[in-house]
Order: sequence, then C-alpha cells, then structure tokens
Amino acid sequence: MAVEPIDSSVRASIPRGGRIRRCRVRHVAIVPSPQRSLVQVTCLLGGVEHPLPLGSMDEARPICNACTARTVWRADEE
Repeated sequence: MAVEPIDSSVRASIPRGGRIRRCRVRHVAIVPSPQRSLVQVTCLLGGVEHPLPLGSMDEARPICNACTARTVWRADEE
C-alpha cells in the first residue's frame, strides 16, 4: 500500500511495441525527459564491468529476441 496517494496525471504509461523475451541479465532503466519517459536497455551478459547498451526497448527487442545464450532465459521462456 502506498504511503502517499499516487498522482496518475503525472505518471504516464510507456507504450509497448511488441513482445520481448524475459531475461535474467537485461537491465532496464526509465530515464526521465521533458516530453516523456524513455526506457534505456542494457545487456549485462558480459558482466557489470562490461555493460552493452542496447538503446530503447524498441531497439533492444530484435537483439534480445535473437539472443542464443542458453543460460539467461527465465524458466517461462525456455
């Protein structure tokens, strides 16, 4: 339960452009901007020391969906 009421007029949903496979090593961050929030996706398959920036969710979707690493997919995606 939220301590303070959430003002839904300030928070806008980010539109989805399709399905992306669920992964254990993908890091997704919401970056605020003046117009609307942007999603920044980073692949951590090489470790935290060597993050691979994938861009927005739309840019990362084809890369993540084509990934062939066996150990990163969540149980419901295998």
